Amino acid sequence: MKGDGRLLKRHAGKLICIYLGLYFIANLLFLDKFPFMHSDESWLSGLTRAMMSNGLNSTEPFFDLLPRFPHAIKILFHIMQMPFILIFGYNIFSVRLVSLVFGVACLYLFYRLSLCFLKTDIKAFMITVVLSLDVQFIYASHFARQEVIIASGILAVLYYIIRSADAWRVKKDLTAGIITGLFIGIHPNSLIIAMCGGALYFYFIFNRKIRVKNLLIYTGTVALMAAVFAGISFLFDGNFITHYSMYGSTMGVDQPLFDKIKELPLYYIKLFEQVSGTYYTPPIQFQLIIFAVGAAASAVLSVFKKETLQILLPILAVNAGIILIGRYSQPAVLFLFPLCYLVLFFALDSAIKKFSFIPAILIGVAVFVHSVISVTPCLNNSYKEYLAKIRTAVPPGSRVLANLNAEYAFENGYLLDYRNLEYLEAAGISFKEYIYSRGIEYIVYPEEMDFIYESRPVWNIMYGNLYPYYGDMTRFFSSSCKQLNVFSSPYAMRIVQFSANQDWKLRIYRVESEDADGNSF
Repeated sequence: MKGDGRLLKRHAGKLICIYLGLYFIANLLFLDKFPFMHSDESWLSGLTRAMMSNGLNSTEPFFDLLPRFPHAIKILFHIMQMPFILIFGYNIFSVRLVSLVFGVACLYLFYRLSLCFLKTDIKAFMITVVLSLDVQFIYASHFARQEVIIASGILAVLYYIIRSADAWRVKKDLTAGIITGLFIGIHPNSLIIAMCGGALYFYFIFNRKIRVKNLLIYTGTVALMAAVFAGISFLFDGNFITHYSMYGSTMGVDQPLFDKIKELPLYYIKLFEQVSGTYYTPPIQFQLIIFAVGAAASAVLSVFKKETLQILLPILAVNAGIILIGRYSQPAVLFLFPLCYLVLFFALDSAIKKFSFIPAILIGVAVFVHSVISVTPCLNNSYKEYLAKIRTAVPPGSRVLANLNAEYAFENGYLLDYRNLEYLEAAGISFKEYIYSRGIEYIVYPEEMDFIYESRPVWNIMYGNLYPYYGDMTRFFSSSCKQLNVFSSPYAMRIVQFSANQDWKLRIYRVESEDADGNSF
């Protein structure tokens, strides 16, 4: 047995590569089934498809009244999606595959970073397996958004700085800055990567391994990269700053700092209680509890082991970044998971070194069982059925008003989203005029719209205020449309807390033609 243990330790580096390959293949099997498809995924990929057809300065074709302006802040993410769409087609599987690839890369970077603290391959391998089995990590690796890419950026920058600290050169500041800066082209949350990198710089400045000038060079390089993306954005839109600031204000990023700080505890309470809007929030109570215990233990441990601060400071930096950005998005909690697992296992390894494998195995088993229980009910995802029923009723090449979660059912530019309707009054047109002026031939109507109207203003955040046009819309259905199909689907209700409460339905209408006098026939 001891010989087998030594053999395992000797080949742990090879095992991680084999494991990641098998992990990738296994996740392919349910990549399009978990989690439930979210309209953010089609929003992002829909813009990618538009860019592929019309150029990188395109805006979303499904928004014609909702104000949209081109910019380059997420341009690299859209460029990443393009080859996957070209090879595998335009569908939820192809765009989620980007996240899975980065999920595997994230695990490898986590393994390398763990080696810096746990010192042995087998321990780094075990903690990597635990992270890979976590439901929150699986969710992010299957979600066609940027969170898992930003997480890989955090790990890449931390690993590069820690690995380089003992033999630092100015060119390493430039490299770290370029790595950080490239993620500006992925998502504005790249600010969190820069803050994590800056936290480590302060740590090593304090320990006299690097100098303040190194931090200035790093910061200057990141700022220069930001200027490049801002410059491209100005080429796309001469009023980039004004328009981007306007959009940010709708997301709450311009709130006073004190108000943002007050929201942080509420953010964690909501995560713990699985309170959500339209995002699936995995049950992560177990993780949040053990992370809190690990962080507290590590704070005490840092008195004796200063290197613990190399993990604790980036954890604080992530929280500070979330506060500064001011968008308390549920998927963003992923940024903390690798660091919190690392700080937990580092504390365990330091406190009970002789028995470090036992708690690791117990935690790993608990995480695995927890993930199976969480994921299994979602595998009956009926998204393909949802799209198939829409395609059965709506002929190809038809203009459609529908929720953005149906975007994969249509060709580029043939869907208009309900979010446009909030701006009917500002545009000075009625619902009926909007339908006919846009050549809309079919309407896919989710029952959630009725629920939102009846619950107003609680859920106005989803589509704006429905009151100005709701009456005209329902009368239009009665007078100028023919109902073709009614079917039940979880995609008829996007608000997570209500989606399982009843059998929500979608209705598909065909818009009747209008004669010269404005009469439908």
